[in-house]
Amino acid sequence: MSIVKQYAEQNRKSRRLYERAKASLPSGNTRSALFWPPFPLYLQRGSGSTVWDADGNPRVDLNYNNTTLIHGHNHPEVLEATRGQLEHGTVLGAPTEPEVRLAEELTKRLHADRVRFTPSGTEANMQALRVARAATGRHLIAKCVGAYHGSWDAVPLTAEAPDVPRAVLGNTLQFPYNDAEAAERIIKEHGGELAAVIVEPTMRDMSPEPGFLETVREATEDSGILLVFDEVISFRLGPSGAQGLYGVRPDITTMGKIIGGGFPVGAYAASEETMAPLAIPEAELPATASPALGFSGTFNAHPVTMAAGLAAMKLLNKASYARLAAMGEAARKGLRGVMEEEGVHAHVGGVGSFFHISWTDQKVRDHASSLTADRALGALFNLAVMNRGFYLLGHPNVSTVLDGSEVEGFMEAARGAVMELMPLIRERAPRLLS
Repeated sequence: MSIVKQYAEQNRKSRRLYERAKASLPSGNTRSALFWPPFPLYLQRGSGSTVWDADGNPRVDLNYNNTTLIHGHNHPEVLEATRGQLEHGTVLGAPTEPEVRLAEELTKRLHADRVRFTPSGTEANMQALRVARAATGRHLIAKCVGAYHGSWDAVPLTAEAPDVPRAVLGNTLQFPYNDAEAAERIIKEHGGELAAVIVEPTMRDMSPEPGFLETVREATEDSGILLVFDEVISFRLGPSGAQGLYGVRPDITTMGKIIGGGFPVGAYAASEETMAPLAIPEAELPATASPALGFSGTFNAHPVTMAAGLAAMKLLNKASYARLAAMGEAARKGLRGVMEEEGVHAHVGGVGSFFHISWTDQKVRDHASSLTADRALGALFNLAVMNRGFYLLGHPNVSTVLDGSEVEGFMEAARGAVMELMPLIRERAPRLLS
């Protein structure tokens, strides 16, 4: 259709790069989330709120590497911190002061005793759950259906995972997000076996309904189960992340994305008691004692990441969070207005600096309801918006460098995209029309 044709015409160099990439990469890419038909954009550079692709087309970024760049691209203070560390070396093979300083910043924000750094959110979640197993002496874990906690065996999106051995699947229980009753039932039934329950406080772009997080917290406390909040994405919602926003405190918090200032990073924070399996016993002779869990990693606490991450976190204050939330609400309100005025019933969700459109007439509150959305309409809407100068894909969000005029411009692009999609909506999903 015309949307795809226009996209292909705008991005001829990206298409050539994609065809070239297919010769050496499965489906031409390394990161599944960044693939979409007919081909992904190949971005060359970014500055502030704007990215430029291989064809030189500028677009206002509403993705920021899936929520990572909360201060946009190449923020001067983050760049200054990065350059300052690079002058001292890339990776030094020893602890560095930036690691200590970022650890102090994160433990202060989370009211935690200890933090451990990893190269990614996936590894942060993996280590956090292993710490929970070591601390409790139990092996089962529980998670929400459809929740993403990284690409490793113990946390498949759903209970049906053909690439995960049955023996591994048997150690993971699942319940629907926002179903307090189901969560409480599973936790109580398996209380003596569960080491941890891991939950995204805001699961993708869905908000917790009143009582859900509180019920999970109470049930885990009653059974001595460690509650893990995966705040790899949601930590941007406030000084203490989503847990501060909703007033529910977990035993372990995992992080990533914004705390690295645009570099690969992961971390998890908890009390000294919970992190005890990581502590190395003191000994009279060096290297004669080992921790219960000897996690290591060549790029853990990479000094460049630590310096950039500290600069990024220091830029976030109460005014920043308030402005991010206001722009996010403006985006959600504007999109709802566009849909209402055009007579389209689509779910607009999100919280704080997040916004999202699901092409369904149902309220999206869990994984099952999210599957009712028409994914083809969603993909074509994104392409149509890209054709109009905005870079939009999974986890749309705003940054501190975005301004009100750019949000207003996006509303006009969204309206144009909806109008262009109208014939297809009538054909594919007439239930979405008034």
